[in-house]
Amino acid sequence: MTSIPAVTSYRAMAAFFLPLAAAQVLQTLRNPVLDAGISRALDPAASLAAFAVVAGVIQILSAGGTAIQSAYLVLVRGRESAALVRRYVTGYTSVVVLISVLLALPGIGEWFFRHLMGTPEALLPAVMTMMRISLAIPLFNLIRIYCLAQLAHRRRSDLVWVAPAAGEVVLVALALGVIPQLPTPGSVSGAVVWLIVAAAEGLLALALVRRVDRRAPYARDPAREAPLDVRYVTSFVVPLIITQFALTIGHPLVNAGLLRLPDPEASVAAFRVAFSLGMLPLTAMAALRQVVLVLGRDRHNQRRARRFVYALGLLMAGLMALVAFTPLNHAVITGLVGAPEALAPDAITALQILTVFPLGMAVRQFYQSMTMNQRKTRLVALTAMARLAAMTLLLFAAAPLLGWAGAGVGAAARIAAMGTEALAAYLIGRRFMGLDPARRPSAAPRR
Repeated sequence: MTSIPAVTSYRAMAAFFLPLAAAQVLQTLRNPVLDAGISRALDPAASLAAFAVVAGVIQILSAGGTAIQSAYLVLVRGRESAALVRRYVTGYTSVVVLISVLLALPGIGEWFFRHLMGTPEALLPAVMTMMRISLAIPLFNLIRIYCLAQLAHRRRSDLVWVAPAAGEVVLVALALGVIPQLPTPGSVSGAVVWLIVAAAEGLLALALVRRVDRRAPYARDPAREAPLDVRYVTSFVVPLIITQFALTIGHPLVNAGLLRLPDPEASVAAFRVAFSLGMLPLTAMAALRQVVLVLGRDRHNQRRARRFVYALGLLMAGLMALVAFTPLNHAVITGLVGAPEALAPDAITALQILTVFPLGMAVRQFYQSMTMNQRKTRLVALTAMARLAAMTLLLFAAAPLLGWAGAGVGAAARIAAMGTEALAAYLIGRRFMGLDPARRPSAAPRR
Protein backbone atom coordinates (compact mmCIF):
# COMPACT_ATOMS: atom_id res chain seq x y z
CA MET A 1 0.00 0.00 0.00
CA THR A 2 1.40 3.41 -0.99
CA SER A 3 1.84 5.79 1.93
CA ILE A 4 0.37 9.26 1.67
CA PRO A 5 2.99 11.99 2.24
CA ALA A 6 2.44 14.08 5.34
CA VAL A 7 1.34 17.62 4.54
CA THR A 8 2.51 20.36 6.89
CA SER A 9 -0.35 22.63 7.90
CA TYR A 10 -0.17 26.42 7.88
CA ARG A 11 -0.72 26.28 11.62
CA ALA A 12 2.37 24.09 12.06
CA MET A 13 4.39 26.44 9.86
CA ALA A 14 3.24 29.41 11.94
CA ALA A 15 4.05 27.61 15.20
CA PHE A 16 7.54 26.83 13.89
CA PHE A 17 8.07 30.30 12.43
CA LEU A 18 6.89 32.54 15.27
CA PRO A 19 9.61 31.66 17.84
CA LEU A 20 12.24 31.96 15.11
CA ALA A 21 10.85 35.33 14.07
CA ALA A 22 10.72 36.46 17.71
CA ALA A 23 14.38 35.51 18.12
CA GLN A 24 15.34 37.40 14.97
CA VAL A 25 13.40 40.50 15.99
CA LEU A 26 14.81 40.47 19.52
CA GLN A 27 18.33 40.27 18.11
CA THR A 28 17.66 43.12 15.70
CA LEU A 29 16.09 45.28 18.40
CA ARG A 30 19.62 45.87 19.63
CA ASN A 31 20.11 48.36 16.76
CA PRO A 32 17.27 50.80 17.57
CA VAL A 33 17.79 50.30 21.32
CA LEU A 34 21.49 51.07 21.00
CA ASP A 35 20.62 54.00 18.74
CA ALA A 36 18.27 55.26 21.44
CA GLY A 37 21.00 55.04 24.08
CA ILE A 38 23.64 56.63 21.85
CA SER A 39 21.22 59.40 20.83
CA ARG A 40 20.90 60.34 24.51
CA ALA A 41 24.65 60.25 25.20
CA LEU A 42 27.42 62.73 24.41
CA ASP A 43 27.98 63.81 20.78
CA PRO A 44 25.00 61.84 19.36
CA ALA A 45 25.25 62.66 15.61
CA ALA A 46 28.95 61.78 15.32
CA SER A 47 28.51 58.74 17.58
CA LEU A 48 25.65 57.37 15.47
CA ALA A 49 27.72 57.80 12.30
CA ALA A 50 30.80 56.11 13.82
CA PHE A 51 28.69 53.30 15.25
CA ALA A 52 27.10 52.72 11.83
CA VAL A 53 30.52 52.28 10.21
CA VAL A 54 31.78 49.74 12.76
CA ALA A 55 28.46 47.89 12.95
CA GLY A 56 28.57 47.34 9.19
CA VAL A 57 32.01 45.74 9.45
CA ILE A 58 30.94 43.53 12.36
CA GLN A 59 27.97 42.38 10.31
CA ILE A 60 30.29 41.39 7.46
CA LEU A 61 32.50 39.39 9.81
CA SER A 62 29.43 37.65 11.26
CA ALA A 63 27.77 37.07 7.89
CA GLY A 64 29.16 33.58 7.37
CA GLY A 65 27.07 32.38 10.29
CA THR A 66 23.93 32.45 8.17
CA ALA A 67 25.70 30.38 5.50
CA ILE A 68 26.76 27.85 8.14
CA GLN A 69 23.20 27.83 9.43
CA SER A 70 21.80 26.96 5.99
CA ALA A 71 24.47 24.30 5.53
CA TYR A 72 23.52 22.74 8.86
CA LEU A 73 19.83 22.61 7.96
CA VAL A 74 20.46 21.08 4.52
CA LEU A 75 23.48 18.80 5.04
CA VAL A 76 23.22 17.44 8.59
CA ARG A 77 21.47 14.08 8.60
CA GLY A 78 22.73 12.60 11.85
CA ARG A 79 25.57 12.28 14.34
CA GLU A 80 28.49 11.99 11.92
CA SER A 81 27.51 14.87 9.65
CA ALA A 82 26.76 17.09 12.67
CA ALA A 83 30.24 16.41 14.06
CA LEU A 84 31.89 17.30 10.76
CA VAL A 85 29.95 20.56 10.45
CA ARG A 86 30.89 21.42 14.04
CA ARG A 87 34.60 21.04 13.24
CA TYR A 88 34.11 23.09 10.10
CA VAL A 89 32.43 25.90 12.05
CA THR A 90 35.27 25.93 14.58
CA GLY A 91 37.85 26.43 11.84
CA TYR A 92 35.81 29.12 10.11
CA THR A 93 35.24 31.01 13.36
CA SER A 94 38.98 31.03 14.08
CA VAL A 95 39.64 32.72 10.73
CA VAL A 96 36.96 35.34 11.39
CA VAL A 97 38.41 36.18 14.81
CA LEU A 98 41.86 36.62 13.25
CA ILE A 99 40.48 39.06 10.67
CA SER A 100 38.67 40.97 13.41
CA VAL A 101 41.90 41.33 15.37
CA LEU A 102 43.77 42.59 12.29
CA LEU A 103 41.15 45.28 11.66
CA ALA A 104 41.57 46.49 15.23
CA LEU A 105 45.34 46.97 14.87
CA PRO A 106 46.85 50.43 14.31
CA GLY A 107 47.88 50.94 10.71
CA ILE A 108 45.94 48.06 9.19
CA GLY A 109 42.61 49.09 10.68
CA GLU A 110 43.15 52.77 9.98
CA TRP A 111 44.03 52.07 6.35
CA PHE A 112 40.95 49.88 5.95
CA PHE A 113 38.51 52.36 7.42
CA ARG A 114 40.09 55.40 5.79
CA HIS A 115 40.58 54.11 2.24
CA LEU A 116 38.15 51.23 1.79
CA MET A 117 35.30 52.53 3.93
CA GLY A 118 35.85 56.21 3.11
CA THR A 119 35.63 57.21 6.77
CA PRO A 120 36.23 60.95 7.37
CA GLU A 121 39.31 61.78 9.42
CA ALA A 122 37.16 63.33 12.14
CA LEU A 123 35.42 59.98 12.73
CA LEU A 124 38.48 57.75 12.46
CA PRO A 125 39.63 57.85 16.14
CA ALA A 126 36.15 56.93 17.40
CA VAL A 127 35.80 54.19 14.77
CA MET A 128 39.13 52.59 15.71
CA THR A 129 38.31 52.70 19.44
CA MET A 130 34.98 51.04 18.76
CA MET A 131 36.57 48.35 16.59
CA ARG A 132 39.02 47.42 19.35
CA ILE A 133 36.21 47.12 21.86
CA SER A 134 34.02 45.12 19.46
CA LEU A 135 36.55 42.67 17.99
CA ALA A 136 35.15 39.67 19.95
CA ILE A 137 31.54 40.32 18.91
CA PRO A 138 31.76 38.24 15.67
CA LEU A 139 32.89 35.24 17.75
CA PHE A 140 29.82 35.35 19.97
CA ASN A 141 27.53 36.10 17.02
CA LEU A 142 28.75 33.00 15.17
CA ILE A 143 28.32 30.85 18.28
CA ARG A 144 24.74 32.09 18.69
CA ILE A 145 23.77 31.59 15.03
CA TYR A 146 25.29 28.10 14.94
CA CYS A 147 23.48 27.05 18.12
CA LEU A 148 20.14 28.39 16.91
CA ALA A 149 20.58 26.42 13.67
CA GLN A 150 20.94 23.23 15.72
CA LEU A 151 17.75 23.97 17.63
CA ALA A 152 15.83 24.67 14.41
CA HIS A 153 17.17 21.50 12.80
CA ARG A 154 15.83 19.48 15.73
CA ARG A 155 12.51 21.35 15.39
CA ARG A 156 13.00 22.88 18.83
CA SER A 157 12.18 26.38 17.66
CA ASP A 158 10.40 26.86 20.99
CA LEU A 159 13.84 27.41 22.56
CA VAL A 160 15.45 29.75 20.04
CA TRP A 161 13.96 32.93 21.54
CA VAL A 162 15.37 32.38 25.05
CA ALA A 163 18.91 33.69 24.51
CA PRO A 164 17.83 36.74 22.47
CA ALA A 165 15.19 37.59 25.10
CA ALA A 166 17.74 37.46 27.91
CA GLY A 167 20.13 39.56 25.85
CA GLU A 168 17.41 42.12 25.19
CA VAL A 169 16.71 42.55 28.90
CA VAL A 170 20.39 43.24 29.54
CA LEU A 171 20.55 45.56 26.53
CA VAL A 172 17.57 47.70 27.56
CA ALA A 173 18.91 48.06 31.10
CA LEU A 174 22.40 49.10 29.98
CA ALA A 175 21.60 51.10 26.84
CA LEU A 176 18.74 53.17 28.26
CA GLY A 177 19.70 53.18 31.91
CA VAL A 178 23.51 53.42 31.89
CA ILE A 179 24.79 54.84 28.58
CA PRO A 180 23.06 58.25 28.91
CA GLN A 181 24.60 58.69 32.39
CA LEU A 182 28.21 58.07 31.36
CA PRO A 183 30.63 60.95 30.65
CA THR A 184 31.90 59.20 27.50
CA PRO A 185 30.86 59.45 23.83
CA GLY A 186 27.93 57.22 22.96
CA SER A 187 29.97 55.32 20.38
CA VAL A 188 32.36 53.98 23.04
CA SER A 189 29.78 53.09 25.69
CA GLY A 190 27.52 51.62 22.99
CA ALA A 191 30.29 49.30 21.81
CA VAL A 192 30.90 48.04 25.36
CA VAL A 193 27.20 47.31 25.85
CA TRP A 194 27.01 45.56 22.47
CA LEU A 195 29.91 43.27 23.46
CA ILE A 196 28.29 42.36 26.79
CA VAL A 197 24.98 41.49 25.13
CA ALA A 198 26.60 39.44 22.34
CA ALA A 199 28.56 37.39 24.89
CA ALA A 200 25.46 36.74 27.01
CA GLU A 201 23.40 35.57 24.03
CA GLY A 202 26.10 33.34 22.58
CA LEU A 203 26.90 31.55 25.82
CA LEU A 204 23.25 31.04 26.78
CA ALA A 205 22.44 29.60 23.31
CA LEU A 206 25.37 27.20 23.69
CA ALA A 207 24.05 26.02 27.06
CA LEU A 208 20.60 25.36 25.56
CA VAL A 209 22.03 23.26 22.72
CA ARG A 210 24.09 21.15 25.11
CA ARG A 211 20.98 20.53 27.19
CA VAL A 212 19.07 19.32 24.12
CA ASP A 213 22.02 17.17 23.03
CA ARG A 214 22.10 15.37 26.36
CA ARG A 215 18.37 14.63 26.30
CA ALA A 216 17.98 13.70 22.62
CA PRO A 217 21.31 12.88 20.92
CA TYR A 218 21.48 12.43 17.16
CA ALA A 219 21.19 8.98 15.62
CA ARG A 220 23.71 7.86 13.00
CA ASP A 221 23.56 9.29 9.49
CA PRO A 222 21.38 7.36 7.01
CA ALA A 223 23.30 4.54 5.34
CA ARG A 224 21.99 5.51 1.90
CA GLU A 225 23.92 8.81 1.96
CA ALA A 226 27.65 9.17 1.48
CA PRO A 227 29.50 10.64 4.50
CA LEU A 228 30.19 14.35 4.44
CA ASP A 229 33.75 15.54 4.02
CA VAL A 230 35.42 18.94 4.27
CA ARG A 231 35.60 19.35 0.51
CA TYR A 232 31.89 18.72 0.02
CA VAL A 233 30.90 21.07 2.85
CA THR A 234 33.22 23.73 1.47
CA SER A 235 31.68 23.46 -1.99
CA PHE A 236 28.27 24.00 -0.39
CA VAL A 237 29.23 26.71 2.10
CA VAL A 238 31.59 28.96 0.13
CA PRO A 239 28.95 30.16 -2.38
CA LEU A 240 26.61 30.86 0.56
CA ILE A 241 29.33 32.83 2.33
CA ILE A 242 29.76 34.85 -0.86
CA THR A 243 25.99 35.33 -0.89
CA GLN A 244 25.93 36.52 2.71
CA PHE A 245 28.91 38.76 2.07
CA ALA A 246 27.01 40.39 -0.80
CA LEU A 247 23.99 40.75 1.49
CA THR A 248 25.82 42.03 4.56
CA ILE A 249 28.18 44.31 2.69
CA GLY A 250 25.12 46.28 1.69
CA HIS A 251 25.12 48.30 4.89
CA PRO A 252 28.77 49.43 4.83
CA LEU A 253 28.50 49.87 1.06
CA VAL A 254 25.56 52.23 1.54
CA ASN A 255 27.53 54.06 4.24
CA ALA A 256 30.51 54.34 1.90
CA GLY A 257 28.29 55.73 -0.85
CA LEU A 258 26.57 58.23 1.45
CA LEU A 259 29.89 59.36 2.91
CA ARG A 260 30.89 60.50 -0.58
CA LEU A 261 27.75 62.63 -1.06
CA PRO A 262 26.97 66.10 0.35
CA ASP A 263 26.32 66.29 4.13
CA PRO A 264 27.69 62.76 4.74
CA GLU A 265 27.45 62.45 8.53
CA ALA A 266 23.79 63.48 8.68
CA SER A 267 22.89 61.17 5.77
CA VAL A 268 24.60 58.14 7.35
CA ALA A 269 23.03 58.82 10.74
CA ALA A 270 19.52 59.30 9.26
CA PHE A 271 19.79 56.16 7.15
CA ARG A 272 20.93 54.13 10.15
CA VAL A 273 17.86 55.21 12.12
CA ALA A 274 15.48 54.39 9.23
CA PHE A 275 17.12 51.08 8.39
CA SER A 276 17.23 49.99 12.03
CA LEU A 277 13.46 50.50 12.25
CA GLY A 278 12.87 48.82 8.89
CA MET A 279 14.94 45.84 9.91
CA LEU A 280 12.44 44.83 12.61
CA PRO A 281 9.90 43.28 10.18
CA LEU A 282 12.63 42.35 7.70
CA THR A 283 14.59 40.40 10.29
CA ALA A 284 11.50 38.41 11.20
CA MET A 285 11.28 37.40 7.55
CA ALA A 286 14.82 36.01 7.66
CA ALA A 287 13.37 33.06 9.60
CA LEU A 288 11.22 32.14 6.58
CA ARG A 289 14.24 30.45 5.02
CA GLN A 290 14.36 28.04 7.93
CA VAL A 291 10.65 27.32 7.50
CA VAL A 292 11.18 26.39 3.85
CA LEU A 293 14.37 24.38 4.48
CA VAL A 294 12.89 22.39 7.39
CA LEU A 295 9.12 22.20 6.79
CA GLY A 296 8.84 22.96 3.06
CA ARG A 297 11.58 20.65 1.83
CA ASP A 298 9.45 17.97 0.20
CA ARG A 299 7.60 18.66 -3.04
CA HIS A 300 4.15 18.12 -1.49
CA ASN A 301 4.78 20.99 0.98
CA GLN A 302 6.49 23.48 -1.32
CA ARG A 303 3.42 25.30 -2.63
CA ARG A 304 1.99 25.65 0.88
CA ALA A 305 5.32 27.02 2.07
CA ARG A 306 5.35 29.52 -0.82
CA ARG A 307 1.88 30.79 0.06
CA PHE A 308 2.92 31.10 3.69
CA VAL A 309 6.06 33.08 2.76
CA TYR A 310 4.20 35.41 0.41
CA ALA A 311 1.48 36.10 2.99
CA LEU A 312 4.13 37.10 5.54
CA GLY A 313 5.77 39.40 2.99
CA LEU A 314 2.51 41.25 2.39
CA LEU A 315 1.84 41.51 6.12
CA MET A 316 5.29 42.95 6.88
CA ALA A 317 5.05 45.46 4.02
CA GLY A 318 1.71 46.62 5.41
CA LEU A 319 3.12 47.08 8.91
CA MET A 320 6.04 49.12 7.58
CA ALA A 321 3.67 51.31 5.54
CA LEU A 322 1.51 51.89 8.63
CA VAL A 323 4.46 53.46 10.42
CA ALA A 324 6.16 55.15 7.46
CA PHE A 325 3.15 56.95 5.95
CA THR A 326 1.27 58.05 9.08
CA PRO A 327 2.09 60.50 11.90
CA LEU A 328 3.63 57.53 13.68
CA ASN A 329 6.77 58.06 11.62
CA HIS A 330 7.83 61.25 13.42
CA ALA A 331 6.71 59.96 16.82
CA VAL A 332 8.72 56.75 16.47
CA ILE A 333 11.89 58.32 15.06
CA THR A 334 12.16 61.30 17.41
CA GLY A 335 10.25 60.01 20.42
CA LEU A 336 10.90 56.27 20.63
CA VAL A 337 14.36 56.18 19.05
CA GLY A 338 15.28 59.66 20.24
CA ALA A 339 17.00 60.73 17.02
CA PRO A 340 17.79 64.45 16.72
CA GLU A 341 14.98 66.51 15.20
CA ALA A 342 17.23 67.60 12.32
CA LEU A 343 17.58 63.98 11.14
CA ALA A 344 13.86 63.14 11.22
CA PRO A 345 12.71 64.31 7.71
CA ASP A 346 15.52 62.48 5.93
CA ALA A 347 15.00 59.32 8.02
CA ILE A 348 11.24 59.36 7.29
CA THR A 349 11.87 59.59 3.53
CA ALA A 350 14.24 56.60 3.70
CA LEU A 351 11.75 54.59 5.75
CA GLN A 352 8.96 55.25 3.24
CA ILE A 353 11.12 54.01 0.36
CA LEU A 354 11.97 50.85 2.31
CA THR A 355 8.31 49.77 2.68
CA VAL A 356 8.41 47.67 -0.51
CA PHE A 357 11.46 45.76 0.71
CA PRO A 358 9.51 42.84 2.33
CA LEU A 359 7.84 41.91 -0.97
CA GLY A 360 11.14 41.33 -2.72
CA MET A 361 12.51 39.58 0.33
CA ALA A 362 9.64 37.06 0.34
CA VAL A 363 10.41 36.06 -3.26
CA ARG A 364 14.11 35.82 -2.54
CA GLN A 365 13.73 33.75 0.64
CA PHE A 366 11.54 31.14 -0.98
CA TYR A 367 13.31 30.61 -4.30
CA GLN A 368 16.82 30.71 -2.84
CA SER A 369 15.67 28.00 -0.43
CA MET A 370 14.42 25.90 -3.35
CA THR A 371 17.85 26.21 -4.95
CA MET A 372 19.62 25.34 -1.69
CA ASN A 373 17.50 22.22 -1.27
CA GLN A 374 19.02 21.00 -4.53
CA ARG A 375 22.47 21.88 -3.13
CA LYS A 376 23.15 24.24 -6.05
CA THR A 377 24.53 27.02 -3.92
CA ARG A 378 26.66 28.41 -6.75
CA LEU A 379 23.44 29.53 -8.40
CA VAL A 380 22.41 31.24 -5.16
CA ALA A 381 25.70 33.16 -5.24
CA LEU A 382 24.87 34.39 -8.75
CA THR A 383 21.71 36.06 -7.46
CA ALA A 384 23.76 37.79 -4.76
CA MET A 385 26.25 39.10 -7.31
CA ALA A 386 23.37 40.64 -9.25
CA ARG A 387 22.31 42.35 -6.04
CA LEU A 388 25.76 43.77 -5.38
CA ALA A 389 26.10 45.06 -8.93
CA ALA A 390 22.77 46.91 -8.77
CA MET A 391 23.62 48.55 -5.45
CA THR A 392 27.10 49.63 -6.54
CA LEU A 393 25.80 51.11 -9.79
CA LEU A 394 23.17 53.24 -8.06
CA LEU A 395 25.40 54.45 -5.21
CA PHE A 396 28.62 55.23 -7.03
CA ALA A 397 27.45 56.03 -10.54
CA ALA A 398 23.78 57.06 -10.73
CA ALA A 399 23.53 59.07 -7.49
CA PRO A 400 26.59 61.33 -8.08
CA LEU A 401 25.69 61.77 -11.76
CA LEU A 402 22.09 62.79 -10.99
CA GLY A 403 23.01 64.90 -7.97
CA TRP A 404 21.05 62.82 -5.47
CA ALA A 405 21.82 63.17 -1.76
CA GLY A 406 20.44 62.19 1.62
CA ALA A 407 19.37 59.00 3.36
CA GLY A 408 16.82 58.29 0.61
CA VAL A 409 19.70 57.40 -1.70
CA GLY A 410 20.67 54.58 0.64
CA ALA A 411 17.09 53.32 0.77
CA ALA A 412 16.76 53.45 -3.03
CA ALA A 413 19.99 51.47 -3.37
CA ARG A 414 18.65 48.83 -1.00
CA ILE A 415 15.39 48.51 -2.97
CA ALA A 416 17.18 48.27 -6.33
CA ALA A 417 19.49 45.59 -4.94
CA MET A 418 16.69 43.52 -3.41
CA GLY A 419 14.54 43.71 -6.54
CA THR A 420 17.41 42.55 -8.72
CA GLU A 421 18.27 39.66 -6.41
CA ALA A 422 14.63 38.58 -6.04
CA LEU A 423 14.15 38.48 -9.82
CA ALA A 424 17.32 36.45 -10.29
CA ALA A 425 16.34 34.05 -7.48
CA TYR A 426 12.91 33.51 -9.04
CA LEU A 427 14.28 32.83 -12.53
CA ILE A 428 16.69 30.23 -11.13
CA GLY A 429 14.67 28.67 -8.31
CA ARG A 430 11.38 28.15 -10.15
CA ARG A 431 12.98 25.23 -12.04
CA PHE A 432 13.28 23.29 -8.77
CA MET A 433 9.63 23.49 -7.73
CA GLY A 434 8.16 19.99 -7.45
CA LEU A 435 11.49 18.28 -6.69
CA ASP A 436 12.40 16.55 -3.43
CA PRO A 437 15.66 17.65 -1.75
CA ALA A 438 18.83 16.40 -3.39
CA ARG A 439 20.87 13.73 -1.60
CA ARG A 440 24.42 12.53 -1.89
CA PRO A 441 24.00 8.81 -2.69
CA SER A 442 26.43 6.41 -1.05
CA ALA A 443 28.55 4.29 -3.36
CA ALA A 444 28.41 1.37 -0.96
CA PRO A 445 26.18 0.45 2.02
CA ARG A 446 27.56 1.40 5.40
CA ARG A 447 28.47 -1.44 7.72
